[in-house]
Amino acid sequence: MAGGFVAVPNWYAWENHDCGIAVADIDADGDPDVVVLMVDNPQGQNDGLYRVGHHLAADGTVADWGPWITIPDWWGWENQGAGIAVADLAGDGSLDLIVFVVDNPPSQNSGYFRVGRDLAADGTVTGGWTPWTAIPDWYGWENQGADIAITSLDGQPTLVVLVVDNPPGQNTGQFRLGMGLTRDGTLTGGWTPWVAVPDWYGWENQGAGIAVTDLDGDGRPELIVFAVDNPAGENAGLYTIGWGLDGSGHAVDGWSVWSRIPGWGFWENQGAGVTVLDRGDGARPELVVLTVDNPPQLNTGYVRLVELVVDVDQAQDMGLWRLLDFGTEINPVHAALLRTGDVLFFAGSGNDADQHAAQQFRTRVWHYPNPGLDAPDTPIDLFCVGQSFLPDGRLLAAGGTERYDPFYGLKDALIFDPVTMAWSPTQHMAYGRWYPSLVTLADGDVVAVSGLGADNHLSVIPERYHGATSTWPALPSPGPLPMYAHLFLLADGRIFYTGGQYGGNNGMRPSLWDLGTGQTTIVAGLADPGSRNQAASVLLPPAQDQKVMILGGGGFDLHSPAPALADTRIVDLDDGAPVYQAGPPMMHARMHLSAVLLPDRTVLATGGSAMEEMAHGAPPHAEIYHPTTGVWTHTAASRVPRLYHSVALLTPDGKVVTAGSNPARKTEDLRIEMYWPPYLFHGERPTLELATTGVNYGGTVTATVHGPGAPQSFSLVRPSACTHSCDTEQRLVDVAFTAGAGGAVTLHLPTNANLAPPGWYMVFAVDEHKVPSIGQWLHLS
Repeated sequence: MAGGFVAVPNWYAWENHDCGIAVADIDADGDPDVVVLMVDNPQGQNDGLYRVGHHLAADGTVADWGPWITIPDWWGWENQGAGIAVADLAGDGSLDLIVFVVDNPPSQNSGYFRVGRDLAADGTVTGGWTPWTAIPDWYGWENQGADIAITSLDGQPTLVVLVVDNPPGQNTGQFRLGMGLTRDGTLTGGWTPWVAVPDWYGWENQGAGIAVTDLDGDGRPELIVFAVDNPAGENAGLYTIGWGLDGSGHAVDGWSVWSRIPGWGFWENQGAGVTVLDRGDGARPELVVLTVDNPPQLNTGYVRLVELVVDVDQAQDMGLWRLLDFGTEINPVHAALLRTGDVLFFAGSGNDADQHAAQQFRTRVWHYPNPGLDAPDTPIDLFCVGQSFLPDGRLLAAGGTERYDPFYGLKDALIFDPVTMAWSPTQHMAYGRWYPSLVTLADGDVVAVSGLGADNHLSVIPERYHGATSTWPALPSPGPLPMYAHLFLLADGRIFYTGGQYGGNNGMRPSLWDLGTGQTTIVAGLADPGSRNQAASVLLPPAQDQKVMILGGGGFDLHSPAPALADTRIVDLDDGAPVYQAGPPMMHARMHLSAVLLPDRTVLATGGSAMEEMAHGAPPHAEIYHPTTGVWTHTAASRVPRLYHSVALLTPDGKVVTAGSNPARKTEDLRIEMYWPPYLFHGERPTLELATTGVNYGGTVTATVHGPGAPQSFSLVRPSACTHSCDTEQRLVDVAFTAGAGGAVTLHLPTNANLAPPGWYMVFAVDEHKVPSIGQWLHLS
């Protein structure tokens, strides 16, 4: 067989119902041996058989094979999956054999496993077999492949089970863990729930496999999941890697893209299984694949060793993207990073008039990075509100949806407390606001502008929320600021409208707004001001430079959409007569994009589309802007198009959460994809410890920094609160510092509250290699 496959001799079945493979040093001579499982499908009762091959070589050949051995009391007349594993379950130096099978009766399928104790060098089980044990809550009435693997979690043997469900449409791969497997076949720790392998490959599969090993040496195992896709024509063998398996039953660091095994060569398969071979020489473990070829006559089993393609190999320059194996549960129209490190997603009715009519409003809290979400009660329709942080770290959300088509805005305001994880009402505004903007000011007040009111007309009178009194006095109007106007508080106390927004600009131009008088000063130079619908805007790092960039955007007409822009503009607002200047164009035209400030002082532009609310032209690559060089560079390709109603935000560990997409009502993307920037692969990260979690303006904080490189900068990064390509919260503020001996550092906090509005910030240390520490929370007041 071409492509490096080696035939297993004396494969005698004409029809198979799956196979399996395991690798271990069974004869204790220091060389790896292989065990292969075959499910024979004759007329009547199936048979499960295995054999041992000694001395597995690097080319997949085996020095000598033992005889086929029948597994007693095989289960099932029709099987739709099987697997085999070898492990020392008792920790006494004696290997045990674990076998697994899927029974396919006329109704719900079922999975069973058993243990053959004390596997001898010749393949015989000398300690007897345990009874078959049913795996509870089996997944699927029709399966198209399954497998098992053994790993160690929390110091106990853990059984990993994979199964492919075959419903009428797209297949899914599901896995779960059986914790604390003993030699008598019992599980002392029970079963985790089934977890879906994200972005499963194939509508028809002809085999699947799972293997477990620690690929990155961090002490946590990785899952390698394999599938045989069966399209019309030649089949394909593919695998994906789930990183950081833990006792929750999730790969918490996410899943890599599917990698194709070259030269597969088979048109019909009747099973597959995988394991890993680690020769202990410091090289990366290899994937060992077994598959059954099903020609018109006698079948053949083939073994192949495959060099694993690992996403971290290319991550130093482009970073990497990984999908998580759980989702947001709701389309995250709004997202905010809370001072607890949790991520708040909320949608209200979520662009669904039926949800609105049923009063079904939704919020989720993700205790990042742990899997699973909580669902706090959502008392009103917080769909398309404005949001901003109060000085104590609570999130103020104002406005929302009173009715659909035409949309009327609510006057309500709610506050989310990250400690109690609950929404509570505060005083109503005087005006309804649907698609408003909120900005936190230097004294901790919050200004709310724009949004459609109760009559579907624009609310042009701004209101200022006083937290101490829970009142909303009016402010002089600067004019008809557009919905979700991109606004930033500047160092002199004025607010800058960048020219970006949702929809049209109402004739407004980029302008500096004096809150006291309502007067505005136009800032010229923005090209295509009518095509900045759902652009992105950022206060470029550091905030002390007072430079703003606007990125992309497009027209506002669902019936005749205008193409998006790749154009960027930058304005220096410290200039006495500021004017937008042409910035370096992005590598892709984008609207509906998100822009995220990274702790190394670069800007990530991610998501977006080439047309309004359409997947047309959605670029697969995000890109990073490097302000010091004025250059954009590509990231690795992501998998999920992020369109209308998508979000992105920085986490304290320096990664970026991307979520959501809502190109049409009732069409929602609930997948979470994480971006790992290149700096996470440039060497050991510095560690940062702060002596306190609170400081006043102009105060100092003592800190300790350790790492391979000397610290070059410190910064305060305000957490994101984003929606509709708009984020008025995020900013990176430079922090002066004095270095002492032994890693001691004194941080000198800014004195200007306009530059850094009061609240919670992440403090990052960045070393000489541009590698940031994990962000530490600090309250500035």
